[in-house]
Amino acid sequence: MLKIDDLMGVAFAGLSALVIEGVKDEDDLIPVMARTRGAPIPCPVCGTLTGRVHGYYSRTVADVLVDGRRVVVSVQVRRLLCPAWGCSRQTFREQVPGLLERYQRRTSRLTGQQGAVVKELADRAGARLSVVLAVAVSRSTALRLLMRLPLPAL
Repeated sequence: MLKIDDLMGVAFAGLSALVIEGVKDEDDLIPVMARTRGAPIPCPVCGTLTGRVHGYYSRTVADVLVDGRRVVVSVQVRRLLCPAWGCSRQTFREQVPGLLERYQRRTSRLTGQQGAVVKELADRAGARLSVVLAVAVSRSTALRLLMRLPLPAL
C-alpha cells in the first residue's frame, strides 16, 4: 500500500525543483502551496553566488491536470541581493529553470503539452480542444505557443 507522501511524489513529480508544503483537494481544483529550495544562486549580471534574501513574493502558475482537475501552484519565490560591489543589478528575483519561465503563468510542462495540441490542430481548433481539456487558451495564445515550438527537420 502506498503512503500519501509517495502519491504526492508521483502526481507532482514535475514539481521536484520545488518544496511542496501543502496540497488541498477542492471540487474541480487542486491548489498546491510550494516554495523554492533556498540554495544560493548566481546573480544574472555578474554571476556572484548569493543566498542573501531581500524579500519574498508569491507567484501563481497553472500546471498539468491531475485526475482531470486543474492544478494551480502558488510558489513563494525569493528576491535576492547581489553581494558584488558595483554590480548594476542590486536585487533580482529567483528563477526556477525548466519549471517556471520569466513572466509565464503556466509551468513549462503545461506550455509544452498545450503547444503539442496546438501544433497538431492549428490555432482555433487547438484553442477549442484546450477548453475541453480544462486548460483553456485563447487563439492568440495558441498562436504564440505555436511560434515557440521548434520547426521540424526536413
